[in-house]
Amino acid sequence: MKWTSGLFQKVTTLLILTFVACAATAATDWGEPKIQGTSTQAIVLGKDLDGDGDPDEVEIRLEVIEITEEVYPGEYVKFWVFAPEGAGMNPVARAPSPTIRVEEGDRVRIILKNTHYFPHTIHLHGTIHPNDMDGVPGFTQAAVKPGESFSYEFIAKNPGTHFYHCHVQADVHVNMGLAGMLIIEPNRPANLFNHLVLGAGRIQDLAKATKERYDREYSLVYTDIDDRLNRIPMMFTDPREIEKRMHRDYDSSKRQANIFMLNGRSFPFTLRDTPIEVKSGERIKLRILNAGERSLQLHVHGHHPILTHVDGHEVPFNRRFTRDVFTIGAAQRIDLELLPGSDDDFASGPGVWIMHDHTEKTTTNKGINPGGDITALVYAGFMDTEQGLPRVSGSLKRYFDPEYYRGNVPIFDPNIFHTTVADYEYGWDEEELSNHTLSYPVRENSPPVVPESVLDSHQVIAKSCAKPRGFRRIVFKGGVEQGLEGKVFGFQPARLHVGRCVEVEVVFENTDQVRHALMIPGLSPMFVIEFTGPGEQTARFITPDEDVTLEFHCHVETHAPMGMRGMLVVGRGSEAVHAPKISTATFNNYQGVGIVVAVDLRKRRIVLDHEEIQGFMAAMVMGVQVASLQLLKGMEPGTKVRFSINTDKKEIVAMEPLLD
Repeated sequence: MKWTSGLFQKVTTLLILTFVACAATAATDWGEPKIQGTSTQAIVLGKDLDGDGDPDEVEIRLEVIEITEEVYPGEYVKFWVFAPEGAGMNPVARAPSPTIRVEEGDRVRIILKNTHYFPHTIHLHGTIHPNDMDGVPGFTQAAVKPGESFSYEFIAKNPGTHFYHCHVQADVHVNMGLAGMLIIEPNRPANLFNHLVLGAGRIQDLAKATKERYDREYSLVYTDIDDRLNRIPMMFTDPREIEKRMHRDYDSSKRQANIFMLNGRSFPFTLRDTPIEVKSGERIKLRILNAGERSLQLHVHGHHPILTHVDGHEVPFNRRFTRDVFTIGAAQRIDLELLPGSDDDFASGPGVWIMHDHTEKTTTNKGINPGGDITALVYAGFMDTEQGLPRVSGSLKRYFDPEYYRGNVPIFDPNIFHTTVADYEYGWDEEELSNHTLSYPVRENSPPVVPESVLDSHQVIAKSCAKPRGFRRIVFKGGVEQGLEGKVFGFQPARLHVGRCVEVEVVFENTDQVRHALMIPGLSPMFVIEFTGPGEQTARFITPDEDVTLEFHCHVETHAPMGMRGMLVVGRGSEAVHAPKISTATFNNYQGVGIVVAVDLRKRRIVLDHEEIQGFMAAMVMGVQVASLQLLKGMEPGTKVRFSINTDKKEIVAMEPLLD
């Protein structure tokens, strides 16, 4: 690797070669835990150049991933996000894009690996960096096309809370989720911390300078979306049509935001995802980024935080002030110091105190209150650890019912009006209403959308032959060069005929600079090759002893629908292509055994490295939702479990640890 920025032409050859020599040093060699689901090259830490006990060369690889997230009960939204380079079928991508942390003086390289179907860039907002690293297409660089990569290189000079985002068609791409917080920590000796925080929220490992004054730290990213825009890539698959509808038909000047989020979620999920947990007597640092288009009027109930930083610059002590409402413009960042306790000045005492934008419509989910970016300061002793929710005087249960936010549940108790839910809308005079002309904005409910589950596409169709009767070597090429008209990526060949019980040696040439995979999900054992190109790798599989046509595809998000899929015809093949689908059999519970890889309470999801599930799924690493958060209690990575998957609900309905 070589530093390409003009800034680094002045760096000595020795330093460059030193970084190159240690470029393969995993972050784990500095004690930084590997993020499950990422490649070994996602975060690479180099040498300690100043000899103070921490790495001063940081390389981070980011992909562009399309995801579908449930932002509040029943509301699924399509996002594009930056995500650390992945590995396998369980991407760690989430909204917002990850918080990046580096130290003052670090030599930073952020490599954008464009795995998406549109061009993108990264603009470093607020940092000091060379002009050719500014990420503005047509001004400082060409946009990074699908399958390409670009390295952004700079020295981290100005400590503070900054921002990074895509600058290609920013009126669309930023609002789709291609934005995140960038923190430059002040330089301190032995300043070891995790360089990526997925999404945002509580920062568990405080940097040295933060520890000098604070007990806890939170990164809070506020966003807002017009779901009419986000629905476009959910409804269409031809990239030409998506481009036209998003960039030419959709008028961003008439944008109407109707979903308001904190760290990629709306109330009530914010209470579980980003509660601000505090103790009396602590000092809390809140880093706040307004990555949306609205002006944010942030209000903390019962507390008066102190403004300490604006747009990464420290406010002198004699100019700091306290308020109960802070105005934060689009793209602005502020740091607040929160002093929980009972001092009758900065804080009103323990309890559960909500925090929200005081622009009232932003505390709704498409016009239904409460919703939006509401979260809460939760004092010690006021968190229900079983439910993962604050202890409140009433019940939060109704807010987790999707019907509430579809407008099908009365806001107030029907008993107030001496009626029932069943009779609620039969009590007024329809004829009287028809005699009045009344116009007001009416809520629009988009059709419910449930994202595809891994269970939809990875059922076993056929098993490899026990003993091969022949051999064949096949060269596959995959990438942008192999794409057909109306697609972005492709395989060549896209249709392959092989005999039954043949051992096939696959030579897969990845012609792009990004990650691709070649997978046959319906074959057991499952066959897959995955790596970042350009380059080639070789692996083998044995075809079944039956006539069948199986689908193969790339499992990197959007690559299959954008062209990277094909057909494996075994023997005479079958009438239809067998892309794995869930069985319609009446027996819908399948039993399996596996090892816990990761647990995501936020998504009610577990990642398992499981053995073959007889009659259902080949051995693989699989991420799947669970029926209840209680099933995840005590589940730590490395735990061996027995589980039951219900194919109707597409979730694990029972799970227990297995003793050795």
